[in-house]
Amino acid sequence: MMERVVENNARVNKYYLAEIDINPKKHQTERWSWDIYISTTEDDQHYGKAHAPGRGLEVPWTQLEKPDFLAEMIDLCEQKIPCVL
Repeated sequence: MMERVVENNARVNKYYLAEIDINPKKHQTERWSWDIYISTTEDDQHYGKAHAPGRGLEVPWTQLEKPDFLAEMIDLCEQKIPCVL
């Protein structure tokens, strides 16, 4: 596995593919796929970044504060999804 180094000399140590279902209309569901990266610095600070391939949306590197880093990143991804598709 190729090691990726990000800002603050953090190393990407977790990668997730999150699929988020949204219902803009009552009987219509649309699935959004997000590539989520979690990194940890030598100081044990955690950062996350995500992008939705083919959608043009991205969550830039963000310091994570909550104990569940993946849940925090999914929340940030959901906030980026437009309300009206």
